[in-house]
Amino acid sequence: MKRTIAVVLLLTMNAMAGDLTGKWSGSFKVDGADHGVPQLLIFKQDGAKLTGSGGPDQSEQYPIENGKIDGERVGFEITTGEWKFTYHLNARDARMAGDLELTSVNDKRTAKVTLSKTE
Repeated sequence: MKRTIAVVLLLTMNAMAGDLTGKWSGSFKVDGADHGVPQLLIFKQDGAKLTGSGGPDQSEQYPIENGKIDGERVGFEITTGEWKFTYHLNARDARMAGDLELTSVNDKRTAKVTLSKTE
């Protein structure tokens, strides 16, 4: 009986966010900014592990680091030269939204992120 409950809980947790594998597009807007910055993320999900790449478009992509999925919560990092992007998102169906921390040697900013699954 305990084993059955554990299996049902595991399946329910995985179903909450669904499979995130594929292309996601959207933007982030830095607090206080007047425009959004485009985002294209290409995810590969393997259980609770998330890999892939992200950047502003198809031609400029950087590897995803420390990608983790816990129910609807999705977290990962992308490093682009001097900037480190740390994502804290919630996934529902074909949408993700949440917060982004942008950190460099001399600066730290926060932003709001919205993404939709495109493929």
